[in-house]
Amino acid sequence: MKSYNLLFKISCFAFLLSFVSCKKYGYNFEDGTNKPNDNPPTEIKIDTAMSRIDRSLYSRARIFPGMAEAQEVRLKDAKLTMNFNFTLVSATDLRMSIVPLPQFSTGFWAPAGELIKIVVPEGALGLNVQVGAHTDDLSSKSPLKRDPLITTKKQLFPGVNYVRNLYGGTVYINASVAIAQPVELSFTGVIKAPDFVLGETTDAQFMGMVKASSVPWLELRGKHVIFTLPRESFLRFPLLNPTALMTEWDVVMEKDYNEWMGLSDNSPKMKHRSPQMPWRVVLDIQPSLGYAHSNYPVVAQLDDNWFTEFTTLAELKNGGNWGYYHEIGHNCQQNAMWSWGGLGETTNNLFVFKGARRNGTVAKHDALKTQFPLALAWAAVSSTPDAAKNFNTNADPFFKILPFVQVFEKLGYGAMTRLYTEARDAERYSVNDQDRQDFVYEQFSAFAQKDLQTFFDAYNIKISIQSRTKMATLYPELTTQIWTYNPLTQTGGTAAIVPTYTASSTQSNEGSIAAMFDGNNTTYWHSQYSPAPAAAQLKPYTVTIDTKKQTAAKGMYFFPRNSTAQRPKTTDVFVSQDNITYTLVGTTVIANAFERHNFNFPEAQKARFYRFVIKDMWSTGANVAMSEVGFIN
Repeated sequence: MKSYNLLFKISCFAFLLSFVSCKKYGYNFEDGTNKPNDNPPTEIKIDTAMSRIDRSLYSRARIFPGMAEAQEVRLKDAKLTMNFNFTLVSATDLRMSIVPLPQFSTGFWAPAGELIKIVVPEGALGLNVQVGAHTDDLSSKSPLKRDPLITTKKQLFPGVNYVRNLYGGTVYINASVAIAQPVELSFTGVIKAPDFVLGETTDAQFMGMVKASSVPWLELRGKHVIFTLPRESFLRFPLLNPTALMTEWDVVMEKDYNEWMGLSDNSPKMKHRSPQMPWRVVLDIQPSLGYAHSNYPVVAQLDDNWFTEFTTLAELKNGGNWGYYHEIGHNCQQNAMWSWGGLGETTNNLFVFKGARRNGTVAKHDALKTQFPLALAWAAVSSTPDAAKNFNTNADPFFKILPFVQVFEKLGYGAMTRLYTEARDAERYSVNDQDRQDFVYEQFSAFAQKDLQTFFDAYNIKISIQSRTKMATLYPELTTQIWTYNPLTQTGGTAAIVPTYTASSTQSNEGSIAAMFDGNNTTYWHSQYSPAPAAAQLKPYTVTIDTKKQTAAKGMYFFPRNSTAQRPKTTDVFVSQDNITYTLVGTTVIANAFERHNFNFPEAQKARFYRFVIKDMWSTGANVAMSEVGFIN
């Protein structure tokens, strides 16, 4: 009974406690429901005053982006059917830096400070309106040439929508999701812009439209690229052939980018499908970064140089337009896969060479005239990897373009297609720069069906032993010195690759190292004795043979000089795949005689580098000489 009373008291206490807890938070539930209060609903005021013009920022708008004249006709209930049935190929799919987004041109201009009305039909969801092409945020810039934020974006809903931008601007519709059926939108308060649309506007119409309009910005629209440019520039530099120009720009995007990267419009695999939206390029009085920057859109400085680069057909077909290729190239870089650190301003510049080759000309940039000769000289010094020499320490990006262009020119431009395609197909991202360098080496070798390690070694682009071994097993060695090819003159790159030899000490005026490998036992190599050798030029004497390929050997033979004074004695033999890590094969004592001495290896070897180290001599002197050295097979 006591237990029952205790349980009853605990239950009552718990009930009271729960009641107090509810009161603590201000809730008073009746019949388990929370009834609405009597406060009136909040009223949201929507600006619908089409006749009211906000002129508060006219002075700023006149500076940039400029204003349309008051007498321009404002359209009323202008119907525009738009196709939002897009497929978004993502940057993740393509493993690229940036891809075009679903931003759709309307061909309309919103006047500064004036309200425009957009009517959206039922069922059309996921749309927003953007007024203004100049999206760079200059909030952190000083001094300013224009206001920091001059673009307006607003979500659109089925029914009537209103938007006002105090600066005015080009009107776009952005879509967050695809809509299967065409959507008819109605616009009021906008001005028709004198845009050129490839396939719709004729050459004869275009400049007449430009002259008749006061809309300050217009678009040149192709299938794959859209330029947003100032009307004033067209008045000073009339464009008489926009059809041919924009047709060629579409060819550039199809041939020099999409196809070269192994992309197609109709690939069943998203990762191999070309971007379905056009790239956009906008001129701005003050880009947020530098003279121009990549992203979507690409933004470049508003000046005559950029304008004429975009609108001059002859320049486009004659190896020019470096700036455009450069910035779109940034967007297309596969930094996570193969474009390793230090190539940020290099691999984006490769596309212009494809365009120049397609047009039968040479890419043009003043820096190439100075940097390509320097890179040729760097590679010509030796095609043997050097631990103290590293390609990536060269700071100039134009210097580092050369090996890529040499591969394209001498082995085929399809090497780039292979590189991009395999990067998209790879199971994982590259972990570090060594991964990326190995990836390029392996893909270029696979494309050429030749082991390109001697080419990479010429530039001292570090590749791992694992990759060297893998490629040497799969493909025969490269046989020509393509690192001597000069793309500017289109000469060189045809000489045969031959073994090279180095020695820690050589008396150049008496016995060169080449004498050991000339097949003549009356010639000889001699260590240095005059001027007095440095410590590193004394014994032990080291001679390294770079065979330039995987060379099988069962042993080595040595033929001393026909002199009793400098004959070698105890000698170690080593092998290596990369000229960095060496493995001892064995030690031999060369006979004290003018005759061939054979050293049979304990096990047959297959390596690119063979090294022998003479540790002492039969005579008491400090010097050594050798007539001939070779392999036993």
